Amino acid sequence: MPNWCVGNLKVRGTKENIVKFLTEGFTPVGYIFGATSAEAPIEQDDWSFNRKLPDGHWAFHLNNSRRNFVEGNLCVEFYNEEIEIVVLENFRGAWSLDVEALALASKQFGIDLKIYAFERGMSFNLDIEIHKGEVIKADEIKFSDYRWECIDPEMGG
Repeated sequence: MPNWCVGNLKVRGTKENIVKFLTEGFTPVGYIFGATSAEAPIEQDDWSFNRKLPDGHWAFHLNNSRRNFVEGNLCVEFYNEEIEIVVLENFRGAWSLDVEALALASKQFGIDLKIYAFERGMSFNLDIEIHKGEVIKADEIKFSDYRWECIDPEMGG
């Protein structure tokens, strides 16, 4: 069982690009890793997008990543802005986050990605920002006293 590096992934871009990312950038995975994926039904209107996990599935796998997932449904709300910012809660990676896969998705879908993630078990945080495929920062923050210095030492693990 891995330690999970966990945070909320912010996505910035046009509504069209964000919806394309949520539709084409993730694949549902079953409780047994590698199980055959099923179609994930989508409910969408002018203000929201909801891609629901099929029965027997626990997460959406970020395509081309090494074990990076959104645990639960892909649900976002839009505010009719030219550039939208949405948050995908419970983004997690086994032991770390796959910066290369995030950069690839950012470039492929014309979006910006930002996440601050916590890994309690190995006592580090990650601060990642990517703009349309260009890695702006991918900093690993180490601590001499994780439980005291980390802003949320109970996250991840």
